[in-house]
Amino acid sequence: MAAGYHHRPNGGGGAPMPDPSFLWNVFQRVDKDRSGIISDNELQQALSNGKSVMSL
Repeated sequence: MAAGYHHRPNGGGGAPMPDPSFLWNVFQRVDKDRSGIISDNELQQALSNGKSVMSL
């Protein structure tokens, strides 16, 4: 199972819910200017970056 994800106890369909602390960590790594908002440029940089923002 991927890092940052956990099993749904009810066995519901669809993708598992990501861990909120994992999502917050990814958000903080993308929000370079710490504005609390991911700008177009920050998103573009994160998506085009050679190394994955998601890997920890």
